[in-house]
Amino acid sequence: MKNFLSTKAFVLILFQTLNAQTLQSDNFNTYNMGNVGTDITATTPGQGGFYTDFAGGSNSEAQIVNIDAAHGKSLQLTGSATAAGTKYMWKNGLVAAWAARTPGNDIIKLDVNLYTGSAAGGVGRGNVLIYNTTTHKTLTGVGYNYATQKINGVAYYTDNITGQTANFGFTVGSNTYPPNTWVAVSCTFNKTTGIASWTSPEGTFSPSITDLTPAAIGEDPFEMDFVSSVGAGNTVAHITSFDDYVLTATNTAVLKTQEAALEDNKILVYPNPATDFITIQSKSAVTKADIFDKTGRKINTEMNNNKINIGNLTPGIYMISIETKGNKFSEKFIKK
Repeated sequence: MKNFLSTKAFVLILFQTLNAQTLQSDNFNTYNMGNVGTDITATTPGQGGFYTDFAGGSNSEAQIVNIDAAHGKSLQLTGSATAAGTKYMWKNGLVAAWAARTPGNDIIKLDVNLYTGSAAGGVGRGNVLIYNTTTHKTLTGVGYNYATQKINGVAYYTDNITGQTANFGFTVGSNTYPPNTWVAVSCTFNKTTGIASWTSPEGTFSPSITDLTPAAIGEDPFEMDFVSSVGAGNTVAHITSFDDYVLTATNTAVLKTQEAALEDNKILVYPNPATDFITIQSKSAVTKADIFDKTGRKINTEMNNNKINIGNLTPGIYMISIETKGNKFSEKFIKK
């Protein structure tokens, strides 16, 4: 099946202004270096309107840092060095943004870059979690498991064998990501079906409906939290950083159009993030490639043997519109 969109409509879809909407986003570049929170009891908001709930901790455990020039400023969480003490950080406004979404955009999607930190081992996770209105059900979430060094997902399901309904953890892919590594990940929750999914550099994963049944059908997102959690036997103060997060209200048609086009053409844009050049690998011949910034403005670039020089671009998130015979589709990349 061929999928074709006019350039104008396509750009609008890419930047989620026509069929999808941005609910929340931040790259932390306007923040001051140092503490994010004002207090650790979530009473008074700090930078960016973020609240910090760090029982037994301190405000110094949520910092704006500059890990590398490629990402600029990022959010850094330091976890507990013991087996107890979960750190939560969030800001309000998601309820109103979700309520104002376009009818039919019943999928919430999170894109985020996470940094695996310098500490390996121990028992703990650095996650970004989207809760329902009671904050008891994790509709979807994604993060990093320090012990396994793998990407993990979280979602509210029922185990068809045991009958247990709970927030279950899932391993997303088989790749391991060592300390001091940036990884681009995403996750979704479909309010209509209750199904969650996760995407890592290895591809997209969803729980088996044979083993698990979605248990949060019809639930609305209430809050997105950055979370540092630990478990029994932990002795490591894990440090995780997050950057360039975007929460979007979207729909199945938009997601399937992008996924089908990429799969059909075997498209790969690499490296991502990139500094000087990006290369397009495609099953079909690439006839045209245009780069757009977040406003939808086309950037003047030239493609030579499926390679594009992006050295002069300002660091940030861009979309590349790739055209093969009869198809136009997109891929997001980060300029470091």
